[in-house]
Amino acid sequence: MHKLFVTFFGVGLLRPAPGTWGSVAGAICGYFIYELLSRETLFLASILLFLASIKIIDAYEASTQTHDASHIVIDEVAGVWLSIAIGGGGILASVLALVFFRIFDITKPSF
Repeated sequence: MHKLFVTFFGVGLLRPAPGTWGSVAGAICGYFIYELLSRETLFLASILLFLASIKIIDAYEASTQTHDASHIVIDEVAGVWLSIAIGGGGILASVLALVFFRIFDITKPSF
């Protein structure tokens, strides 16, 4: 059950670039949450997902003896949800939030 969660229903098992696949799947889901519910709902859902993920990822990593495995993409989902919630509504804003999220996630710039 933990693997299903941390891989965002198996999306993290897609190759190549599981982080990008997880971000794309999360962006699609996040777009619909934003449009059908609200910006506030998506924002709060991203925080809730992040907080819930901490304990679940820790338990999964302990059981599999891994650390920061590439198929764990639930953090990308929470991050892209937050990006979409902050960036605003609409398809263009969601795509730009996804693109910029991936750029910053891949390059990990330090300021």
